[in-house]
Amino acid sequence: MRDSSTSPTERPGESLVGTALRDLGRLQEVAATVARHGFGELLMSTPLGLRLASSGEVPESEAGVARVPTPVRFTRLLADLGPTYIKLGQILSMRRDLLPLDWIEALETLQDDAPVISFEAVRGVVESGLGVALEQAFADFEEKPLATASIAQIHLATTHAGERVVVKVQRPGIEATMRGDLDLLFLVAQVLEASIDEMQLFGVSQVVEEFEKGLLQELDFGIEIANLLEARSNLEPGRRVKVPRPYPDLSCATVLTMEFFEGRPLRELEPRSEMARRAVEEIVHAACKQVFIDGFFHGDPHAGNILVDAEGTLCMLDMGLAGRLSEAQRDEFVTLAIATLAGDSATIARVMLRMGTPTQRVNLSDLRAEIDRIRGKYLAVDSLADLDSAAFAEEFADAAQRFRIKLAPEYSILAKAGSTIEGVVRHLHPEVDLAAISRSYVEHMLADRYAPSTLVSDFLGEASGLASLVRELPPKLDQILHDVESGNVQVRAVTPELDDVPDLLHQLAGRLGLTAFAATMTLAAALLLAVEAESAWRATVGVVCGLAATGAWTVLFWWHVVGRGKPLRLRPWIRIFRR
Repeated sequence: MRDSSTSPTERPGESLVGTALRDLGRLQEVAATVARHGFGELLMSTPLGLRLASSGEVPESEAGVARVPTPVRFTRLLADLGPTYIKLGQILSMRRDLLPLDWIEALETLQDDAPVISFEAVRGVVESGLGVALEQAFADFEEKPLATASIAQIHLATTHAGERVVVKVQRPGIEATMRGDLDLLFLVAQVLEASIDEMQLFGVSQVVEEFEKGLLQELDFGIEIANLLEARSNLEPGRRVKVPRPYPDLSCATVLTMEFFEGRPLRELEPRSEMARRAVEEIVHAACKQVFIDGFFHGDPHAGNILVDAEGTLCMLDMGLAGRLSEAQRDEFVTLAIATLAGDSATIARVMLRMGTPTQRVNLSDLRAEIDRIRGKYLAVDSLADLDSAAFAEEFADAAQRFRIKLAPEYSILAKAGSTIEGVVRHLHPEVDLAAISRSYVEHMLADRYAPSTLVSDFLGEASGLASLVRELPPKLDQILHDVESGNVQVRAVTPELDDVPDLLHQLAGRLGLTAFAATMTLAAALLLAVEAESAWRATVGVVCGLAATGAWTVLFWWHVVGRGKPLRLRPWIRIFRR
């Protein structure tokens, strides 16, 4: 793959002050859009909103917006804010552990529609990325785009070897725009967490950081090339599923060239037709193999990302978002499925704790009772066709959130992909026996797990670890007994409620000292400048005291409204210098 000679984020001649002013203008534009969609009161509840508003009143919203459901208003807000926020909404639609189902459904309607890029701009991106003229790279390149999206535009082309290809061209300047929006999102997330207590429970900053990581990876087409190559290597020869072959020599970070697949989107198939049945079976086979066998799966397999030709062969597109599951995670997923069907709530609770990270103490009895309630609500069906697996996964994610279990991002992508495939199946051919198809893959995975060679290998590994522990135990026990006899063992009481007291007292002392300094400087300035100065030094000292008082009061103000008694976070401001 070729390396781009220039970075899209470079802005020659733009100073740091210019960048900051541009970000401030964008922040004011975002604030106005937020207020227009009926979120003005939330905006004004933050110190940042108060600073951005020209008056102290809540900005007016559009007429009739109050009658629109909040999830729909939020979705429209993201669509109006542009591609970065559309992508954020699409990522949030995967976080069933954070948002209710009505919010998920609203966010899933976000589309990547975008205006067409001029052909001259497309030519500039291709030539600067590949380092050669467009005519040298391709024998033919169609000016009219095949499709447009928020990040890139698709064109048909022909290589000099006569092969038809599609060329995905990144929008000029999109990385710089998205980086600026990401910086603003991170700053707003920090302010929201400092201003609204409930926001800390959702980990808004962590969501933005996760979104930034995924978005910047999606902007690098080299990652998508690697995903395409890995997905192609995992294809099962006997199945009618394809992944387009990438052309690394005609690709770079901003240009992606792939083989052309002539077909139509899966959503155009006639529901319950024979072709729809075969397509659904192939999709389910491919998804099960990707999840249970390969541990690498398509993260967004909706009907628009899958093409089907006249012979019924499927082609999976847009591999920019892909999920990975380690062997241990796949084992846990299968164990969770088996325990769910067997009604073993204790095992389900233990697996959930291993699949995530508890952020506080979890009451296992309450967790098991909640699992029993969910199983009784959704698994009491006559057939698997009546099982609403999307709602079932939603309830499990809600339970994890209530018990403060932070699930790994891979499971969020898996849940999103699974619900997407279920929607495709229900629309095209709901009579397909999903259990029969998935059973063979689960049985294959279980056979591998309990194969004699695997059991012997696991036993030898555990035995080796146990032997190492036994060898190390006597000297460590001798050291402990020696420390007890010599009085070197210290017992310390753990009091989480009191651990923050020294820091709070230190901060309080600092604020009191700064307050005393500010008050002293204010009084000195008032005394020195209250009457006409008799000498220049008196006026100078008065001005210095006034400036010192102003600076001290400013620091105290921001310490109070932003820090809320906590250390000020400088990371959002340091991030500005990244560009």
